[in-house]
Amino acid sequence: MKQISFLLLFAFVNMTMAQHRTHAKLAAIDQDGLHEIKIPHTIRSFSNTDLSDFRIFDSKQEEVPYFIRRKRSYTATNEFIAFKINSKTMVKDSSSTIIFENPYERINKFVISLANYDGAKTFKLSGSDNLSEWFGLDNQQTISNLQNTSKTTIDKTVSFPLSSYRYLKIEFNDRNSLPINVLKIGSSSSVIESQELNDISIQSMKISELSEQQKTQIHIIFKNKEYLDFINFKITEPQRYKRQVHIYKNALRTVKKQEESYQQTLARFELNSTNDNTFELNELFENELFIEIENADNPMLEVSDLFFLQKPIYVIADLKKKERYEIKTEDKNLKAPRYDLSFFESTIADNLPKTAIIGMTRDVVAQKEDTPLSLWQQPWFMWVCISIAAIAILYFTSGLIKDLKKK
Repeated sequence: MKQISFLLLFAFVNMTMAQHRTHAKLAAIDQDGLHEIKIPHTIRSFSNTDLSDFRIFDSKQEEVPYFIRRKRSYTATNEFIAFKINSKTMVKDSSSTIIFENPYERINKFVISLANYDGAKTFKLSGSDNLSEWFGLDNQQTISNLQNTSKTTIDKTVSFPLSSYRYLKIEFNDRNSLPINVLKIGSSSSVIESQELNDISIQSMKISELSEQQKTQIHIIFKNKEYLDFINFKITEPQRYKRQVHIYKNALRTVKKQEESYQQTLARFELNSTNDNTFELNELFENELFIEIENADNPMLEVSDLFFLQKPIYVIADLKKKERYEIKTEDKNLKAPRYDLSFFESTIADNLPKTAIIGMTRDVVAQKEDTPLSLWQQPWFMWVCISIAAIAILYFTSGLIKDLKKK
């Protein structure tokens, strides 16, 4: 009977398998509308590569639609600096005149922002230092294509001879056309902003010298598997160096029906004292790495620090003020959701209110194993064994009773 109980228990244990589920919360929401949510690297470690198992639930446990937004490592934006407009005057069916201040020592162009207009406009440009005497800069210039198909306004750059006048005057000819609505005048410059990368902490790092191979080996272990996009070396000595680097992991492969271990190459590059020694790793997903630096006949490099970085991923969701939201992930059986919101991604601005994922936990859950069961794990096989055991017990019991009757 003990054997039968063991068989029943063994079959039950193999029909189930312990798995994990990851839960988290969103920080408090202060206003209604679309929000940008940065995905922490700890969430990505336990989610599917494409975040297909990532879900947002409200307090009623209803799914909240979202779409995934990946940003470039840098963004270039235009910064508009508005000039002070001193006066605007209009003479019906004749002209429109705008006088504005020049904030620079020298100037040869400005940007004029105006409401969409179907047509073109000619104008004259002059300059002054005292608002009373005006001198010509451009006697006749034309701006055209004054329609923006995606916005109600359009910006146009006006160029002219280099000048140092404190005040500039632009006079539009309205004799044969309706006046245009000038909203502001100023200058525009490109601003490049770097995206903040996620810093992946290292659980342990061991640096060893392989003297016979003339190499330095660095053994890296992370707490969990991490997506790694960049690696950065901080080297203090020597001041001049040029070394080849090999990053690999220990892996298994089958050769002639036998498994063997080998070093699987993940990246190769060159450390050089003339560079900042930051290298792209093409989104590795590992929890253990080996880095080998070829020293040749040189002394070891003094690696003072090593940084692993991850490109951030964001999700955009429409959230409500004071609503409580829960994040769930790490369900490998889920497929990527299909939400209507994703079709409007191109129309949604970049500078959205931000909120954060907080309070991550992992729970153990029992789920039926999806993989096919072996023959001896099948329920019918278990019952066959039980039946055979029962027949054997009856057979030996009946034999024992017959022997007792003879005595």
